[in-house]
Amino acid sequence: MLPELPALRTVARKYAEVMARLDLTRGEQPLVLPNGEWFPDTFRHDEESLERLVCRMQGYAGLERLEITSQLLGEPVGETCGTGGCGSGACGPATAPGDLLPRLARTADGYRLEMPPAALRHPIALTATLARMLGAIALHEKGDPNPLEASAELAAVALGFGVLVLEGSYLYTKSCGGPSVGRATVLSCGELALPFALFLAIEDKRPGDARAELSTTQKAAFDEAWALVQSNRAFVERLSNDPSAVASGAGELREARSWLARVLGIGNRRKQKDAATAALEALERGESLDGIAELLKTDTPQRATDAPRATRARMTRDDDVAALVDEALAELRAQRQI
Repeated sequence: MLPELPALRTVARKYAEVMARLDLTRGEQPLVLPNGEWFPDTFRHDEESLERLVCRMQGYAGLERLEITSQLLGEPVGETCGTGGCGSGACGPATAPGDLLPRLARTADGYRLEMPPAALRHPIALTATLARMLGAIALHEKGDPNPLEASAELAAVALGFGVLVLEGSYLYTKSCGGPSVGRATVLSCGELALPFALFLAIEDKRPGDARAELSTTQKAAFDEAWALVQSNRAFVERLSNDPSAVASGAGELREARSWLARVLGIGNRRKQKDAATAALEALERGESLDGIAELLKTDTPQRATDAPRATRARMTRDDDVAALVDEALAELRAQRQI
């Protein structure tokens, strides 16, 4: 489901670039969910409904100070198959070359989100598109004159719209012509799952809340991404504290390990190295200085008089490992109950 690790590392660096440019305050970004709590307004597929939706999402993005308007480019499009069974909006005329597409326009006072009527027929695609547009506005306000669509989607994740864009990355629909799969994003489902998992870890959000709103395919991609993020806590910490450094190549994602391997620190198949080499590699990965110091301590010869102290240290480590295992088991049980 997820891309190969080299591709994921590239996505992580791109997300770090976006984080560095946006310079958001940690802990202040919401986790916007596609439910009635976050979107209580009735959507009637008209211009007034579009205006309310844009205004609400603008507030969630923290862009209230900007003048952002919306415009519907034509009359709303209704169901067209004639069978009466296409209330989902999956049926309708196919998009032809030259048809209107969603567009972000710069105005004298701010920005205008221009939407073709057909874009209002699929709510998931619509909210994903609006999230990308708001991400582009946020990047533009931070000095990016022409944000790429992929960067705008990563910005949308950083602003709290990760569930919306992830849902828009894989659209399974049924119509009178049969099932079809499309997407309303530039980045794939697997490419978006990783930055979204990084967002949740950095912002300390409950993954269960997000997971409950995801469709089957998106949920599978997210589960893989979350396991990868949990296996790279040092990388997450560095990304949170210094995204510019990560964007420049500091720190690197490693392969995901099982939750028990993460707790016990096992699963490394490489031959044992001396402490100095291990410490150097840990430094290159961006791990904590305290952890690196502990690696260096293990290279110091132990005197006979230190044996009791070493024994006590081993007992303490054993107790710590047991506590970590208990904590991991409790966490695993809690996740299964979500």
